[in-house]
Amino acid sequence: IYDQGLKPGLPYRVLPDGRLEELMPDGSDERIRVVLTIDDSVRRELASSLAKILHFRAPHMPGVALDIEVATPKGQIPSAKEVKHPIIAAALAGEGIREVHILRRGSAQLPKCVEDATVVVHESEAEMIRTVLDKISCFPIVFTFNGDGFDMPYLARRAQELGVSPKPIRLERDRALLDTGIHIDLYQLYSNRSIQVYVFSGKYLGYTLDEIAQAILGVGKIEVGRDFTALKTEDLARYCYRDAKITYMLGTALGGRLVDLLMLFARLSKLPLEDVSRQGISQWIKNMIYFEYRRKNWLIPNKEEIMLERGAETYSRALIKGKKYLGAIVLEPVPGIHFNVYVMDFASLYPSIISRWRVSFETVNCPHEECKSNRPVEGLPHWICTHEDAGLVYRLIGVLRDMRVGWYKKKAKDPSLPKERREWYDVVQSGLKVLLNASYGVFGYENFPLYSPPVAEMITALGRKAITTALALARKMGLRVIYGDTDSLFVQGATEDQLRAFEREVERALGIDIELEKHYRYVILSKLKKNYLGVRDDGTVDIKGLMGKKRNVPDLVREAFADVIEILKGVESEEGFEQAKRMIRGKIRYYVERLKNREFTLDEVAFRMVLTRPLHTYVKTTPQHVKAARMLESRGIRVLPGTVIAYVKTKNKWGVKPVQLAKKDEVDVQKYLEIMRTTFEQILDVLGIDFGEIAGGVSEGGLSAYF
Repeated sequence: IYDQGLKPGLPYRVLPDGRLEELMPDGSDERIRVVLTIDDSVRRELASSLAKILHFRAPHMPGVALDIEVATPKGQIPSAKEVKHPIIAAALAGEGIREVHILRRGSAQLPKCVEDATVVVHESEAEMIRTVLDKISCFPIVFTFNGDGFDMPYLARRAQELGVSPKPIRLERDRALLDTGIHIDLYQLYSNRSIQVYVFSGKYLGYTLDEIAQAILGVGKIEVGRDFTALKTEDLARYCYRDAKITYMLGTALGGRLVDLLMLFARLSKLPLEDVSRQGISQWIKNMIYFEYRRKNWLIPNKEEIMLERGAETYSRALIKGKKYLGAIVLEPVPGIHFNVYVMDFASLYPSIISRWRVSFETVNCPHEECKSNRPVEGLPHWICTHEDAGLVYRLIGVLRDMRVGWYKKKAKDPSLPKERREWYDVVQSGLKVLLNASYGVFGYENFPLYSPPVAEMITALGRKAITTALALARKMGLRVIYGDTDSLFVQGATEDQLRAFEREVERALGIDIELEKHYRYVILSKLKKNYLGVRDDGTVDIKGLMGKKRNVPDLVREAFADVIEILKGVESEEGFEQAKRMIRGKIRYYVERLKNREFTLDEVAFRMVLTRPLHTYVKTTPQHVKAARMLESRGIRVLPGTVIAYVKTKNKWGVKPVQLAKKDEVDVQKYLEIMRTTFEQILDVLGIDFGEIAGGVSEGGLSAYF
């Protein structure tokens, strides 16, 4: 790809001599309009190249999702390395196909359909596997969930075991590829932190198929036991097909635009779709930079050379243990309930800083004596090169930022454009946002090949300068700032004219933009930083940092938290809080009584954690889910990495028990009341509600001692 200058995700024509010719997409007039707004010749050339790949809409590619089920003994998890158990079901859900293939067991009559899928019965496993492999060969994209770790290798190895060709599956060390198309393992994709946070706005917290599907689709897996051999064949078919169906729905999420987004990332990073869907965003950014360097025939430095030439020392004192430099600034919140709050946000703060102050490993601490006085941050000894021709990376990031903010974000909302064009531009601006949000942090990541501590320190220092300057300007203008975090300020009770004037003053002082991001009907701020609840005008609730939003919270506690949030959504005025407080007291009392009276199922109070490594490797520390897993293992139940361990807190000497072995009367209710307390205390403190008073039997001393 580097040597031939190829761009994945773009159309090419194969010439008679075998060379590839890139097809020029339509819309060059729009591309020129973008380019003409940029004065810098290097930026202009970058913009021209980027606009070309960004303008061309991703082609539609039919996809199918695959899921298989294996007849393993009760309590055992099948392993793709030991394919001794037969595949008894394989489901295909996708464009133009809804099938579940079943291996005949016994003489029971099977239905022709389950849900909306056709049931296909096979007399032999080999025949079923051959049929499924032929089916997936017809699709350019095949989705799985943990297909690299299980479905694909098990299918391929089981095929070989039975004398069937495993094609089109081609197994590599840690992934499964297809000779006939692209295999996207959605477990790998949805586990990508940037996808989770920036593409799906943190909607899902866990990484199991059920957790992700419930959060994004509102539908999950069908609950069955682990003993598939005991399931009725019809129930097995329904279970397997549901998994394939929700896998396909996740593969075509965002209104079918998820693959479009991946195609955009492939174009920008110059990585194949298989790599983009499996690698972290630092690899995307590294590849994007490397491609531009190779295009210019420049040598690519390694991090040791960068640190030797430009420095490895940082000079600010980190507040977080393990960090090498001071990070973003978070203002002290004004605790309480605040109505009519505007959130003023720096548009892509760190990318804007990189572009505005020309910050990159190429420009920071350059060898020129005349540049050493150009130190934009007081208190830091780092300087920035003033030579106009210095540096490519800050220009690249700046161009991407300018194109997103100045063109694609606006055009995505332009009613004069066709709907399809607006939708594609929305994909582009969303994709650029994901890349830009990660573009500064990579330089402070030790494993990044262009790692530069002074660059990371300079960027965060300029971020602190931006937020403190904006805060000072706001106060000077008489605006009431009740909170601020990294790149935004929460301003209460301002007029539209005041906000517009504030935007102008910030742009004049810093040379970067701040804009109104959203308006909250009201915000609840606790005494803790990075902990708040905001209710927008349409009733949407934004929750930051509160315990009830955390991943590892039992369903019963999560349900209680959701019920309280539902009450808060309905509050329209300060007077409405009195009634809301009464309702919240009643709701919490209801859940407390359920706990005290043991009116719950074990599943409702279970914690769920994924076992990330073999049990024998836990030596120094033994987390609670590992204790529970060892109890399962002692009962002859095989537990492998990737297994979700469900356990409850109990009164025994280990403090936990796996759900499979626990009884309701063993549950330590006191501990769950204490968990309820920590979940709600940040909100209740602000509302003036005493959890201990509601819970009655829970003593303050007991809570403090526990935590």
